[in-house]
Amino acid sequence: MRHKILIFMVLFCATEAQAHNYIARLDEAVWQLDPSPLSCRLWQAVPNYGEAVFEVDAGKPLKFYVNAYRPVVNAGEAELMITAPEWREDLAPKAIGRAPWHKGRRPIELPEILASELLAELQVGMTPAISHPGWFDKHPVTVGVSAVSFQTAFRDYMSCVSGLYPAGFDELRQSFLHFETNKYGIKGALKKRLDLIAGYVAIDSSVRKISVDGHTDSDGRRGHNWELSRLRALAVKEYLEQQGVPADTVVMNYYGEGHPVRKNNSKANKAVNRRVLVRLER
Repeated sequence: MRHKILIFMVLFCATEAQAHNYIARLDEAVWQLDPSPLSCRLWQAVPNYGEAVFEVDAGKPLKFYVNAYRPVVNAGEAELMITAPEWREDLAPKAIGRAPWHKGRRPIELPEILASELLAELQVGMTPAISHPGWFDKHPVTVGVSAVSFQTAFRDYMSCVSGLYPAGFDELRQSFLHFETNKYGIKGALKKRLDLIAGYVAIDSSVRKISVDGHTDSDGRRGHNWELSRLRALAVKEYLEQQGVPADTVVMNYYGEGHPVRKNNSKANKAVNRRVLVRLER
């Protein structure tokens, strides 16, 4: 037990001459959840330091990051540790990796594989810790994330994750809808994509404008292609509005064969050019 306590003190209780150590006390450790259909943010305030955050956005993987109250001025490398509560004297601290430490107010962001490991350790009562360069030379800092009250918050977090929308803004901000020759009806894959877009717009109030641009390949007369591109754009616009997208947010344009993505010199290239581009703008 004495050996265990000494190890814990090295990580969290060093004197100010050696390091600064930040972790919420047992009586102040609180996990909070900011839930929405577009994002699940599970976080804990670290007194006098900032916030430790697990976040999943719609259509994106889990990440862990730290928001610091004051910007970091020394870049470098952080060490990731897992420590046990002092009543688990059978478990020694373990290092799980290193990560770049950046200047600014978000000095570290961990990818899904490491973020998932931190979550798993918190589930069993362990304490993730990050040791990193401090705000001046010879001033190492250790930030601990407490597992106190984690279980209830984690259950709510998992419920939030299961209800996230299946796609996010980055995935939907630009959608190419490809049509068959001389066709402009909405069906199959086109319908599924437009349903996804309409559903997203309904829950993301930051989307202010949807541009719908119709195009064709070079087959046929130019006047025919101009009208065909209009009909394609109109079909998309009307379908979005039928799904509840406000009409005043949808702006329609059509260009005939005038703006090909590829040269119209093969069947494959022409198939790419027979399109409507839907763009979401915030």
